[in-house]
Amino acid sequence: MASLAANVQEQDISNLTAPSHAGPVTGAERISYLDILRGFAVMAIFIVNIKGMAMPFAFYMNGSAWDSELEQHIAGIQKFLVDDKWRTNFTALYGAGLAMMWSRLEARGEGRGILWRRNTLLLAFGLMHLLLIWIGDILTSYALAGFLAVLFVRRSIKWLFISAAIMLVFGWLWTSLFAMGPVFDEELSAKLSGFMWDSTSEEVAKEIAAYQGGVGEQLMSRVSSAGEYMLMYFLLGGHWLVTLGLMVMGMALFRSGFYAGSLSRGTYLTFAIIGLGAAWALDAFQLREITSSGWSFETFSMMMPVATLDGWLGAFGYAALVGVLVRAGLSFRRVAAVGRMAFTNYIACSLIGTTFAGGHALGWYGEANLGQLMVIVGATFVAMLIWSPLWLHYFRFGPLEWVWRSLTYGRVQKFRR
Repeated sequence: MASLAANVQEQDISNLTAPSHAGPVTGAERISYLDILRGFAVMAIFIVNIKGMAMPFAFYMNGSAWDSELEQHIAGIQKFLVDDKWRTNFTALYGAGLAMMWSRLEARGEGRGILWRRNTLLLAFGLMHLLLIWIGDILTSYALAGFLAVLFVRRSIKWLFISAAIMLVFGWLWTSLFAMGPVFDEELSAKLSGFMWDSTSEEVAKEIAAYQGGVGEQLMSRVSSAGEYMLMYFLLGGHWLVTLGLMVMGMALFRSGFYAGSLSRGTYLTFAIIGLGAAWALDAFQLREITSSGWSFETFSMMMPVATLDGWLGAFGYAALVGVLVRAGLSFRRVAAVGRMAFTNYIACSLIGTTFAGGHALGWYGEANLGQLMVIVGATFVAMLIWSPLWLHYFRFGPLEWVWRSLTYGRVQKFRR
């Protein structure tokens, strides 16, 4: 990783993002490579997330829970192409965004106050999304880890790479031990399996009943689950450290030029081959072990350390692959527009998924099949690729981006073009 620093001078990247005027980055000041990555990430994440929006968590985790062989094949393809990879990129890109904002603030002689305020607002948005829309929210986690990530924005590239590597190694060990714990405790394994793996369990039946109910039943279920999620998964499970490490790595990759689209096509191609080749090999190993065990929850738990690594390698490989394609002349203009409105589009995807599923709306929860969900995902992609560039033709920001930035900078931002 440290060798990336040799490819691009740090000051060159800072100059890309340090205009003299105050306010958020707009128009030509943006780095399109970051927008393209965000666009692909927000779309890819929906491919996986909709399973948790429309079906119990067991269907999100366990590919064999789906009824038909076709659905199980689709779940396997998702494992190879999407699972953990683009979410990892999305996390690292948040750190890259902090680094980009800091370079502009520093150029104007300002401190980190705006970054603290931005993170505080994200926490508020995240909690609303977590409690009112979908339990799988990532914004709350980003905001909490982001408060610590802001402390790193002044550091050198070398220091960022070293810090990120240390956090990711310890985070990987921590989360791995936590994930494998149920294997050594039969009672705990049975309890978690009922929630995470066994689609016929009593816990799954209760989940279906809650989300097929009205707004009140859904809210009570989300509030209960949110507390457990933040305590057990994010804090005690060590995922706060992994999230922070990925954000700091994102800062380093941006400052070194990787996340700024500044490396050569050959360099990106090398990284893409290594990253994706290693990730897909690990995916194949995991699927072989899990299927040969008869889809046992214990084997799945033992494979979680491998799943974490393949997510990191795949994220790095996909980001490099996009770099290859951009260097080859592909503009991905519509995808970049989706990325410029990533906040709005992320929340829109949650609203679409939960509207189809929730008892307050169409009531598909627990009854959808994976083919139907992929049709919804495909239609949503088409809609985002049409509406995002159309919206940005008339407006400077997506609607939620405009609200967030206006509150961050303490004044109403110019909205219409």
